[in-house]
Amino acid sequence: MKTYRRRMLGGASGLAVAGVLALAAPAAAQVPDPDEEAAVVDDIVVTARKREESLQAVPLAITAFTEETIREAGIDNVEDVARMTPGFTFTPLFGGAGSTPVIRGQSTTIGEANVGFFVDGVYQSSRAVMDAMLGGDVARIEVAKGPQSALYGRNTFGGAINYVTKAPTNDPSGSMEATVGDHDLLQFRGSISVPLVEDTLFYRMGLSFQSRDGYWTNGLTGKDLDDYASLVITGGLEFRPADNLTFRLRLAREDTDQGDFPIRFATNNAVPAQPAGPAFPPAFQLVQGDVQAFDTFAVTPGHNDRGFFTGSLTAIWDAGPVTVTSITGYNELDYDTAVDLDYEARRIRYQTQRIDLTEASQELRIESNGEGPISWLAGANYYKLEADTDIDDRIDADAAGIAAAIPAGLRRQLQGGVQNLIAEETESKALFGQIIWRASERLRFTVEGRQTWETKTVDAVDIAQFSPPPVAPRFVEEADFNNFVPRFTVDYRINPDIMLYATAAKAVKVGGFNVVTTTGAILPSERSYDSEQAWTYEAGAKTAWFDDRLVLNGDVYVIKWTDQIVRALGATFAVLNANAGETTSQGAELEFRAYPVDGLDITGGVAYTDASYDSYTFGALAALGGNPVLDGTRLQYVSEWTWNSSVQYRRPIANGIDWVGRIDASHQSDQSAVQPANTTLPASTMVNLRTGFDFNENLSFRVFVNNLTDEDAPVAAAYVPSASARFDWVRGAIRAGPPVGYQAFGAAVSSRPPRTWGVSLGYRF
Repeated sequence: MKTYRRRMLGGASGLAVAGVLALAAPAAAQVPDPDEEAAVVDDIVVTARKREESLQAVPLAITAFTEETIREAGIDNVEDVARMTPGFTFTPLFGGAGSTPVIRGQSTTIGEANVGFFVDGVYQSSRAVMDAMLGGDVARIEVAKGPQSALYGRNTFGGAINYVTKAPTNDPSGSMEATVGDHDLLQFRGSISVPLVEDTLFYRMGLSFQSRDGYWTNGLTGKDLDDYASLVITGGLEFRPADNLTFRLRLAREDTDQGDFPIRFATNNAVPAQPAGPAFPPAFQLVQGDVQAFDTFAVTPGHNDRGFFTGSLTAIWDAGPVTVTSITGYNELDYDTAVDLDYEARRIRYQTQRIDLTEASQELRIESNGEGPISWLAGANYYKLEADTDIDDRIDADAAGIAAAIPAGLRRQLQGGVQNLIAEETESKALFGQIIWRASERLRFTVEGRQTWETKTVDAVDIAQFSPPPVAPRFVEEADFNNFVPRFTVDYRINPDIMLYATAAKAVKVGGFNVVTTTGAILPSERSYDSEQAWTYEAGAKTAWFDDRLVLNGDVYVIKWTDQIVRALGATFAVLNANAGETTSQGAELEFRAYPVDGLDITGGVAYTDASYDSYTFGALAALGGNPVLDGTRLQYVSEWTWNSSVQYRRPIANGIDWVGRIDASHQSDQSAVQPANTTLPASTMVNLRTGFDFNENLSFRVFVNNLTDEDAPVAAAYVPSASARFDWVRGAIRAGPPVGYQAFGAAVSSRPPRTWGVSLGYRF
């Protein structure tokens, strides 16, 4: 029988439902012969351990997306990646500026993220650019689950996501794709690679453009609320002056202009309490149960714009016994936002924010070559970040007249009225290494470790809109954070198709400073917090069955998280980071890829996550009428169950013409939206459909529908002060009516994009 070899459509994770194959199938297509020999899996090469390895040979839980999967599934951003990765959820708080990626339940809502993002090994610090560079030149995406601190450092506390871009090639090649859709969607992606000097110097250039009208209307202006436009330009050179020496330069520039995000406050309906102020009737402090999304919005217009430049220079020298690699990185971010923080058609509170950020990094590593019993890797890393942030949180026109006339203590309850000028600098130096000992043909031991020396400095100034100024108007401080993180791994290959492994790894995320005072003044004793740490214990298996027609990988893990950085409220209700928690997260993950007959690719996975506080007392909840002891409460933005499924079917229907149909489904169970878990984001299921034709392997036509079932569960909710509710309370306090209660916080709810459709025409050569 003939054996067909196909590139593996790795990465789409979920529970496969074979019945969807009937969707859009041409009537003339014949059912494949079940006796026909299935596709043989071409393995994916990953670099999660900073060396090229087969995905099935790496003793780590990794979900990898090939270039083909990225294209066929229509992956545009990190939210798509999360939906197709079991155990990974992504909550775009405030439209993305406060995005919260969560792997294996290790959730954090403020401060630096617990998941590190990298482009070609270069760290990307800002949450604002987590989905910025998914233009059109990404060759592979690797999601490494569990701590990657030993080799990667830099906030890989819960995992690491590495985008590997396409390299210039000696053979001319290129692609282009044009897309149109509803909401006036226009999108173009194109790239070309050509040799400038044959076998020596190659060039690649890429361009990605997307624009659309808003999904929602601003009722205050009658215009689009959330219109979007983005342009990404990439360029790269590869220079090979000798057979054993390669230099690769990559530059990319992104400019994105976006309107307001679809956010409104839900109505509090539970936990009546009167935490502060005059003895007006108690107010509801929380939303009980599921929050629902909104479809109408009316706000003072704002914007969310960013310009992002990233560059890297990689040099690889194969010196025979060893390979030397140098990676030099540079990023520059210009982030500019303006937001109506009362989210109503009143001018109560308005915030502008400007961030100018630069970061530079240098990594140098040397690794052994050859096939002896010992392999090793050693390296050094330097990283420096400088960021200037200007947050101007204004009490706006409708509230300014009252604010100017009331005492400062009562005025503070309005929130806002403060401009934060923050200058931050981080300098980090690290040494890391890895030793792999092949004790036998089947048994391997791996030891990894990283020693880091990090210094953080901050200079923060508060300027009050009204006098007197807030407490401690200037804060200047420096702190050192030193740590060592090891990782121990043992793997055993029962036979060529089955490998078992176990790991124990420590992760550390360094501490920092509380500097943002827009929610309240920060007292000197509340200004800093220490590092947190966690140990992860994992056991797993990577297996292949039925002559590689089925790949089945699974793992179980337990995470012990101490000195946890959690949210706290200061004396004036400022939102703070504090080392006040301990958590256990435990769970199991399963992924599979199946190729039962030629042309049929099924991938799937499911994850169970149980992440809850062992110890966390959130004292401010007592003042709000709640129970401050949260022991046993699940963490925010963690779904107990996630699954996703992808089924793709390709069938020749004429000479040189293939029909292709694909469906991607994903599900996440409900999530807590607030520390005591009173408020929940409801469970959601997303279904995307793509179908069309390929002509002679060069020309493609696709029709797609995203969010086929028009799922409308909100994508995010976060508790922040409700400016309008505070204003009504203060106005009643100074003018004697009408009496209303004091709400400390309200749930700001973000709506999900509706069902959308479009058509794409692509060409590759």
